[in-house]
Amino acid sequence: MSRVGRNIVYNFAGQGLLLLLGLVAVRFVFRQLGGDALGIIYAAATVSAVLSGVLELGVSATIVREVAASVDSDLGYVRRLIRTASLFYWAAYLLVALLIFFGAPGFVHRWLHLQSMDPETAIGALRILAISAMVILPRALYTSVLRGVQRMVFNNVIDVSVGGLQQLGTIVILSRGGGIFQVAYWFAACYAAGIVAYLGLIAGFFSWRALLPTYSGEVVRRNLGFSSHMMGISLLAAIYTQADKIFVSKLLPLVSFGYYAFAAGVVARATLVTGAIAQAAFPSFSVLMANGDRQTLQVQYRKLHDLLSFVTVPIFTGIVFAELPLFSYLFNPSVAHLLLLPTALLCLGWYMNGTLNIPYVFSLAAGKPQISSRSNFLALFIVLPTTGVLVYTLGLNGAALSWVVYHVWAYGYAIRRICRECLEMPPSTWYAHIARIGGLAAATYGTAFLLDRLLVPESVAGIVVAYLLGSLAFGIGGYLLIGDELRASLLRLRNSWRAKAPSVA
Repeated sequence: MSRVGRNIVYNFAGQGLLLLLGLVAVRFVFRQLGGDALGIIYAAATVSAVLSGVLELGVSATIVREVAASVDSDLGYVRRLIRTASLFYWAAYLLVALLIFFGAPGFVHRWLHLQSMDPETAIGALRILAISAMVILPRALYTSVLRGVQRMVFNNVIDVSVGGLQQLGTIVILSRGGGIFQVAYWFAACYAAGIVAYLGLIAGFFSWRALLPTYSGEVVRRNLGFSSHMMGISLLAAIYTQADKIFVSKLLPLVSFGYYAFAAGVVARATLVTGAIAQAAFPSFSVLMANGDRQTLQVQYRKLHDLLSFVTVPIFTGIVFAELPLFSYLFNPSVAHLLLLPTALLCLGWYMNGTLNIPYVFSLAAGKPQISSRSNFLALFIVLPTTGVLVYTLGLNGAALSWVVYHVWAYGYAIRRICRECLEMPPSTWYAHIARIGGLAAATYGTAFLLDRLLVPESVAGIVVAYLLGSLAFGIGGYLLIGDELRASLLRLRNSWRAKAPSVA
């Protein structure tokens, strides 16, 4: 298997295991601590996601690009790059930790709508959870370095270990009668252990001296242009990704926010395939672009974009099929029915996001981040006000719909420019390809879902059978629609399995 393929598998396996552990833990939190506690945990996650997105400054993508292009030719430069980025990231962490500590009381009293939890308890738990979660900033640096050297297996081992310990520890704590503070302190301990593991790993690759925060004017000047565009992309992407949850947390009760944030988290976690493919593609694209191998780059783009566009359809439709029985088990049937339409809309929005990932990564490798930064800037005046109106008028359904609206805008603006300026293809070709996939999904999975709801609406076995039949039909149709490059790769993979079969027997 190629290095890109191995990295995709490592990302997929790691994030998939975290998803399963998270589902088990959230049931314990909801049953033992209630809806407000669940809301506080997700409020802390939202706060850390927004602040980390604002302060990330586009450095992560710059690190991946520069490390991938220079690690074999200029190791000294890579060490200076890590030291300079460390200075910015750790300074940002200290700044935001103070901001959270002093801002938590105002956030709880003036923004959240508590129903059963004492405000002082909410403030204390929010401080612990959000400040400890903000190590996501320096962790993003070290993860980006590992992605740059295309060693995703290491960061996935750390992330899965930390996430697994968090979820398993939460289950044990709640089983023994612990409360929200015990859970919060356990989360903080796991975050600290994870960052220590990253420090040791990066030191093993580049020496401990590479971890010392130091300013390098040469590094800043060399990357200022690319990072400035990436700063706009990361800042606005953080706003758009969290805008629905921010409006829900302000306009609706905290327990409703907890339900919605959980559903959004489940669907977002299902982008593990999207993220795995895109994270593996970016350093590979960067190396091919640096070497001027345009032909191989185009072939790899078409293959990976096809793979991502087709393979994520069964995942997102599977979430919609599983939503009622799964959420009924985790919460109760009324909550499950409340979240069905928002979950379906979130799945659609995240699928659209996935189809944008490979073109976006291609544009970054081509050195044109300004396309996405311009798209996100213009969307600020269109999508953000629309999100507020949708949440105010339609509640949770409107919040999920706003995520679809954002990607409709990206389809209309960013894709047109990426196709013309980077991919060198007519935008109509890209749109037609996605439209064919969407039509196939609607005809197969959509028909199966409607028949299940009409004939056996309360049967889990009926849901499973309907999903499997829809998947079979989609798989047959998808094989006819995929590009020649991906079909050739699948045939080679099948032949290699057949060649190995006698030795296995």
